[in-house]
Amino acid sequence: MFAQLGNHIFDGLKAPASLSSSEAVQFGQVARINGKPAIQPTGSELAELSLTAVFADDFCDPQAEIDALRRSMEEFEVLPYIMGDGRIVGHFVITSLEVGTLRCDANGRVKMASVTIGLLENTDTSEQPNTGLALASNTPLPEVPATAVPTEASSMTEELGRATTNVSGIKRLLASIRSKTTGFKSGVRDIRQLADDTQTAYATVQTKLAAADKLVTRASSLPTSLDDAIGYAENLARLDYTADMTVLEMNVEQLSRSAEQVSADAAPVVCFVATKEGGI
Repeated sequence: MFAQLGNHIFDGLKAPASLSSSEAVQFGQVARINGKPAIQPTGSELAELSLTAVFADDFCDPQAEIDALRRSMEEFEVLPYIMGDGRIVGHFVITSLEVGTLRCDANGRVKMASVTIGLLENTDTSEQPNTGLALASNTPLPEVPATAVPTEASSMTEELGRATTNVSGIKRLLASIRSKTTGFKSGVRDIRQLADDTQTAYATVQTKLAAADKLVTRASSLPTSLDDAIGYAENLARLDYTADMTVLEMNVEQLSRSAEQVSADAAPVVCFVATKEGGI
């Protein structure tokens, strides 16, 4: 894993394409009579981070990733930022979310997007453990374990559960309309809203299943392309001191094409391993 921001994981093909950080300190100015003011350090500025990642439907649901980040931003969530080696960088809030759509389907659904996430450090001790004591002690404070990242399988389970709950609610509304404890018009309106939410939940599961099927199909061709690449590499390894440039160029070209195919086939496999979703 490259890093984790709250429940948002950046790993494999979802790792940031670029990462920048900004840190600064503050200085106060002390006036002097008949002279220039002196400066005095007064503290540190809050750290700022910027992550840019590309989400594509080859290895995730871009819209779901964007929506999850937007919810965290709009709900002012304080998120621990943890590197893959377990190092806690700090706690941050999402201050900005810039989405550049790179590819859409015929219905306008995002298939590939570049997302830049702006982060601002949060030092409120009520929202995070006080790590300052570690500097004055030889005994480091225990690290906060990374929050478990919801998998695609658990996400689909939640959507199916939401749909089931909605259907039960529709049945109760129908019963209350029959018994005239609920007005017909208001009951129909509520049923329509629950039905719309149910449709969205089932559509989300359908999209995730379609994406998983596509990844499994692509991943299944990896063993074959690896065998081909190994064969072409062996051919080159056996060419001791060939004087035939044509033979050399042909073998190098074959290995190059095969390497490109391996990279394409390996992408979903890497994603499965990174996100532990291979069992979907």
